[in-house]
Amino acid sequence: MGVPRMIQGQFGAIDYTTGVLPPTITTPQSPSVAFNENPGAYMGVKRHNDQFYLHANGQPLETGAINFMTYDYIDLRDLLEEKACMDDVVINVQRQYELPYPAVSYNISPGNIEETFLVLLGDFDLEDLGGFLVDGASRAGFMPLKDSTGADSQGGLPFEVLYREVRQYVQDPSQNFLSPDQMGSMAGPTGDPSQASTRWVGNFRMTSRTIGGYPDLLVGPGLTVIRAWSVFPANRTSQAIIGQAGIDSIADELDHLQMQLSLQIPALQYNIVGTQRPLTATETATYYSNILMKS
Repeated sequence: MGVPRMIQGQFGAIDYTTGVLPPTITTPQSPSVAFNENPGAYMGVKRHNDQFYLHANGQPLETGAINFMTYDYIDLRDLLEEKACMDDVVINVQRQYELPYPAVSYNISPGNIEETFLVLLGDFDLEDLGGFLVDGASRAGFMPLKDSTGADSQGGLPFEVLYREVRQYVQDPSQNFLSPDQMGSMAGPTGDPSQASTRWVGNFRMTSRTIGGYPDLLVGPGLTVIRAWSVFPANRTSQAIIGQAGIDSIADELDHLQMQLSLQIPALQYNIVGTQRPLTATETATYYSNILMKS
């Protein structure tokens, strides 16, 4: 006989910015990322269960300032002690807003902003510095996400992924505003505003959304919940690539205009609902031999 059980958590709102990139600079010079915990600020929420994952440099932003993520760990060792599981699992995700907001963003380079929300079976031990493939989070269940060499291959098997949602956002061209008739120039102190028009980004739009995962049985020792971001337009390298001589040329925007991307990310809530019941002998052998050997 099973009993109902619910697991609930909240991921906080986040502010990310590249800082101002002067003309000819391709990668962020003064980036920052932090929780937006001010209730008086746009999207600000004080309560959240997640924390930033620290990269090998000990910082929440990866070298290059494009990838970051937050995570939460749910301790389910009581299921181990009781030799139990959660069956008939349903995972529900609710968002404060559908889209992140470009607070002060102009002249940003082409590319997707990718968000991946994951509920993974097992303890990924994300308190260790580095080792997690943040920009590969969308490949959970297809390849390992932690130590892709195979020495600690977690996240690469389908049964480890209870829920996976991948979203891609791009600039909405209908919400772009151009100088000089719609806004002022942001050429910077050394730029030539006559060479290119500043593009103010008024909003993003979602171009792709996929949901996957196998919420079959939920067992101990725990769950790792992840929200990963790859902000590819924060890097202007694509505007500076020169191919064969005389064919490709550097973009005028990169040469003459400064750039900034400021991303306001809304909060997110998740609910995991199921029926807690004893494991069968077959389930115990199958799930715990797989999970415990990889945790």
